[in-house]
Amino acid sequence: MAWKRCVRYSLARRFWLTALYGLEEVCAIKSGETLLVNAAAGAVGSVAGQIAKLKGCKVVGSAGGDDKVAYLKELGFDQAFNYKTVPSLEEALKKASPEGYDCYFENVGGPFFTAALKNMKPCGRIAVCGAIATYNDTAPQMCPYPHREIITRQLMVEGFMVRRWRHKDEESVKRMLKWMKEGKLKTKEVVTVGFENMPTAFMKMLKGDGLGKAIVKV
Repeated sequence: MAWKRCVRYSLARRFWLTALYGLEEVCAIKSGETLLVNAAAGAVGSVAGQIAKLKGCKVVGSAGGDDKVAYLKELGFDQAFNYKTVPSLEEALKKASPEGYDCYFENVGGPFFTAALKNMKPCGRIAVCGAIATYNDTAPQMCPYPHREIITRQLMVEGFMVRRWRHKDEESVKRMLKWMKEGKLKTKEVVTVGFENMPTAFMKMLKGDGLGKAIVKV
């Protein structure tokens, strides 16, 4: 049905634009810079990584499964690792990019954010669009000494929501559709059938099950 296609496209567009605006408007990413993305196999993270590659950047991605790491490498990520199996997040980040990171696309929060701060380059930029590791917490997580890292490294940390740049949506969507038609931008979907299965699909998404965008087919 037409309305189903419309809803599906609208959701996809929101994810695409979140990735684009986080990189261009918040991080102001430039060719030759190094980007770190967590939850990188998800709907937003995977697109953010691909856009950064199109812009001539080195991209490091973190995901919660070996299948997801393999997917990131298929998409062209320069380095990718399974955050669930590495002995130390901080060391894994350092190994993936010994020179540090110019930009960081933050989707997770929690311990990952702490480790990432310690690997940022001076005057690095961080775009914060999610904190999925903390959504089910009954008490707020505290990053040990975040201000020290932010101040001494002179980092810019900015939270954002995609609707801030609504006036740019039409042009931005056209640009991203062109990349998709040219095969430069790829997306995956995890489809759950049945409206009654929506709560299960939502919980799977929060747990990081599956690759790409979560869709419920009704």
